[in-house]
Amino acid sequence: MTAFELLAFIPPVATLADRVPGFLFGLPLVALASLVFAATHHEDPAAIRLATIHWTVWLGGILGMVLAGVLVLGWFS
Repeated sequence: MTAFELLAFIPPVATLADRVPGFLFGLPLVALASLVFAATHHEDPAAIRLATIHWTVWLGGILGMVLAGVLVLGWFS
C-alpha cells in the first residue's frame, strides 16, 4: 500500500493536501537545508541565524526563478 492510498483513509489530511499548493510543501525543506548548511559552516548561534536567513533568501530566490520560468513556459505552450 502506497502513502497516497493511506491518505485516502484520512479525509482531513487528504482534504488539506488537496487545498495546499504543492510548492508550499517545499518551504520547510528550504529552511531546513539553509539551517543545516549554515550550521556546518559556523559555530556561533548568532552567525548561524544570520547565515540561515542569508541562504534561505538565496535558495528561495533561485527556486522562485525556476518556478517562474516553468510557469512562463507553461503559459506560452
